[in-house]
Amino acid sequence: MRLTQSSLWSAVLAVAAASSLALAQSPSGSNAVGSISASRVATASPASKAEQTLDTAAGQNRYTYLVFYRSDDPATRTMAQTVKDGLAKRGDKAVATYVQVGNPAEKTLVDKYDVSRAPMPLTIVVAPNGAMTGIFAQKIEDKNLDDAQVTPTMMKCMKSLQEGKLVLISVRNAPSTIAPAAVRDLQADPHFKDRVVNYAMQVSDPAEGKFLQQMQIEPAKLLTQQTVLLAPPGVLVGKFEQTASKDEIANALAKAGKCCDDVNCKHHQQQAPATRTATQDAGVRR
Repeated sequence: MRLTQSSLWSAVLAVAAASSLALAQSPSGSNAVGSISASRVATASPASKAEQTLDTAAGQNRYTYLVFYRSDDPATRTMAQTVKDGLAKRGDKAVATYVQVGNPAEKTLVDKYDVSRAPMPLTIVVAPNGAMTGIFAQKIEDKNLDDAQVTPTMMKCMKSLQEGKLVLISVRNAPSTIAPAAVRDLQADPHFKDRVVNYAMQVSDPAEGKFLQQMQIEPAKLLTQQTVLLAPPGVLVGKFEQTASKDEIANALAKAGKCCDDVNCKHHQQQAPATRTATQDAGVRR
């Protein structure tokens, strides 16, 4: 049985939406969130200090706060100081580095995050796996530093959403290696298998408390297993009981306008007429 559907998830996934937009506009496409080192294969120029910091932090399982700026003006100084002071009192979970837009040495990073024309200063928070978990333009507050550090499963989900994937999250109240039948069926379906990823998490995991709140799941009320479906850029499509079918999940995707552009797809045909027409038009333009 399907429990809920929402067109908006949370402020956290609003970051995923902004990140996906930046990636769509970036010359490097969906791989833009990957390692800086990979982008260096085709060039002989040495990595900048900021790039080295980003790669080193990822290897140490730490977040990187990239502070982009054009000039050493009061707004830049304020943002830089807020980030520096905030991270100093939060231990060694994150590092900060500074990137001057317009400096030829920083072109790789500026292009990677597509910020050449963004309002400055700008802080982008990058998780150890390369996901962008926070974007703060012109102003940042101390509390934002914590907001941008997400749970382990949230980190994976945001990375996948920014890569254009549909994300299924199996939330379990007991250890299990078996995903619900609907999830397995969806992953085996040729129509979805290349677009779907599945992550599992324990409802009792204290490290995932923030994520459970975002998904509005109450641990005490979870009897067996529940599946949450997220679609790019950050849409909570629905929450499903363990007994849900593949078609039930696929139909929810279609109703949310997140299925596909194939006019012959049976799930796509079940969308509301207005949504279906808009999607078909988009497919024709392609």
